[in-house]
Amino acid sequence: MHFKLIIGCVVLFLFSCKKHKDLYPDTAIGGHACAGLHISSSNYHDNSLEAYKYARSFEQLALIEVDAQLSLDGTLWLFHDAELDVESTGTGAVPQKNDAYLSGINYSSLEKERVIRLSDLPADLKGIRLIIDLKESDGTDNGLIDSTKLIDALKEAKQYFYNGDLALVTNTRRFIPTIKGLGFRVYYNVVNALQFWSYSTAFIVDGAIFRNSDIAVSDVNSLKSLGKEVIIYDVRSPNGIRSALEKIPHYLLTDDIKATLIEKYK
Repeated sequence: MHFKLIIGCVVLFLFSCKKHKDLYPDTAIGGHACAGLHISSSNYHDNSLEAYKYARSFEQLALIEVDAQLSLDGTLWLFHDAELDVESTGTGAVPQKNDAYLSGINYSSLEKERVIRLSDLPADLKGIRLIIDLKESDGTDNGLIDSTKLIDALKEAKQYFYNGDLALVTNTRRFIPTIKGLGFRVYYNVVNALQFWSYSTAFIVDGAIFRNSDIAVSDVNSLKSLGKEVIIYDVRSPNGIRSALEKIPHYLLTDDIKATLIEKYK
């Protein structure tokens, strides 16, 4: 009887190991807009403090991405859309509003989460990488946010967060050497590898972030071959998650954390 019990325990142990095998060990998982963007099954609104804390409850996550916009007062606020009235109680655009106004806004979601500053997130990153997807529009059709205010805000972020890694996603490719000099990793948001390599500053940034539907394995391999990091985002369904994982990027920013971890650890 004792021998059978030992055998049974060994079988259970082996089954447990097999069940939780990492099928994609070369790809780390992160939360997109904290815990998912525009996904009905998400517990909390994207870019909210509640969504961030929910994402941090998964020990397997290596990074979290947030969307940030600069207010009139030069403060980075977490908000994805160009217009506040799309998904909040506010109106207008974040870059056209001061901090006092933004402090009184909530999301138009079930939980009515508060719109928050970047510095409302816990300062201790606890070993993860925080990726800031910077929206550089000043709220007008073609204008960009003030460069001095931007650099000052990034300096403050670098001083505020600790015990982790900070990265920036840029669409405009402005001030790359300065931002790198502050200690940020920098990624271009591009359509494919060809577009990435067309930029003269491609060789000094750390890599690129791609929408999953836009790229193929060849794009991933093109960047990897020259030591650049690849991040894939915009995945929600099991099929989309698997297709992204099979391209073997360095990182996958998912809109469904649980579903992605199920696919990765089987």
